[in-house]
Amino acid sequence: MFTYTNRIKPDDNSIVDYLKNLLDKKYQIPTFQRDVVWEKENVKKLWDSIYKFYPLGSILIWKTSTKLESHREIGGIQFADNFHSNEYQYILDGQQRTTALLTSIYGGKIADKENFDPKLYIDLTVDLTDVIDDTSYTKRFLFWDEIDDKDGQLKSNSGKTQRYQDKLIVSLIDFITNYSQLEKNLYENGYTNFEHPYLQQLRRIRDIFAYYRISLIELQGIEVAEVCQIFEPYISA
Repeated sequence: MFTYTNRIKPDDNSIVDYLKNLLDKKYQIPTFQRDVVWEKENVKKLWDSIYKFYPLGSILIWKTSTKLESHREIGGIQFADNFHSNEYQYILDGQQRTTALLTSIYGGKIADKENFDPKLYIDLTVDLTDVIDDTSYTKRFLFWDEIDDKDGQLKSNSGKTQRYQDKLIVSLIDFITNYSQLEKNLYENGYTNFEHPYLQQLRRIRDIFAYYRISLIELQGIEVAEVCQIFEPYISA
């Protein structure tokens, strides 16, 4: 039963759980949300903040029994919208961050970027120089078009292609689906010292998926007209 004591409720999720809830259709993005402006640099900066365990700001979730028209896909990943529930949860603020997180881990398609793979990789050989380092992320986080040397034709990428083949550049999704293999690969390639920088980097990303929390603000007891009025700055900003 709704009371004003739970009209605004804070919560949190891990990155993995938040995206799983999205893929399981727990969250929807209403069509009145503005279109996503997806840029490679912004995705890398987002992950740089996560890498440093900086907060990303809260995701605003509206809980309601009202069924609205929702986006059928996010970043090219299809979401069925022909289901019914006693309670729907709509993302009012956080679509950009959600799309960036989803596509950087699970891939997908980005509008106006044909044949571009949005999955993100991390180069384990790139160190964080200090706590205010604001440049190394451009080399640490990479998209496939920044790694692939196209069978030797793109000389500027040859070093990164070799590091990828040597298992020193790895995809973010592998930290979720196959972390033990990532660690095994490094040991088999001779990086057996527990304190080796590459293993430290590997464990750092593992810990991000284990311990980093996304802040959620859940709202309920609010009508559609109130959403359009109160949250117009979030929707149109």
